[in-house]
Amino acid sequence: MNSLRGLSLFLASAAGFTPLAQFAPMHCAGRTAVLRCSLEIDEATSRRAVLAGAMGVFLGVGAGPATAGYVTSLGIETTSPKDADVDTDLLKSDAVQKGLTNLKGYKSAAATLKTQFLSDTNAQLIPAIRKDFDFSKVRDDLNLVGTVFDDQTQLTVDRISRSILYDLTELENASRFKKGESERTPKKAANVEKWFGKLDVDLTTLLAYFA
Repeated sequence: MNSLRGLSLFLASAAGFTPLAQFAPMHCAGRTAVLRCSLEIDEATSRRAVLAGAMGVFLGVGAGPATAGYVTSLGIETTSPKDADVDTDLLKSDAVQKGLTNLKGYKSAAATLKTQFLSDTNAQLIPAIRKDFDFSKVRDDLNLVGTVFDDQTQLTVDRISRSILYDLTELENASRFKKGESERTPKKAANVEKWFGKLDVDLTTLLAYFA
């Protein structure tokens, strides 16, 4: 009994430190409620995000994002694109199509910025990152497009969406110069390139659900 009580206390404290806690979960009340839910977060999804982060710390795997590729995470079965249940009418709506266009634009902008970075690994990237990837707008687009799926598929899409937001945060962190610095070491440049690559993979994975 004491060991179980200790475990519950550990999970409760770990949840407060998970990186995922800073991101709003990617789940609306229902796919048919997209126009009235205003991207509200339901309580069940919120609990799921906190639990996922807490268990990530406990199991020693970190609370980082799910990797692209179709794996099982914390007992949640991953739905592949071919098995996704999509509301085709909602998918065709102007709002969702605009969200998809924006996501494709983020992917294209990231590829362009990566090319510029590879030509000058000491380039200032943060102004462009903040301009091209407004965090709140990216999050809203992810929330919006995710409403076209059934609840089971949304569990998978939610994880990929949180990964994308995590990638953007880490890309900005990796791109930042310390005070007085104007050049990146090879190690720091490689870290920036890594997050560009991770962002591209996760965006590609998400967009595959709409192909």
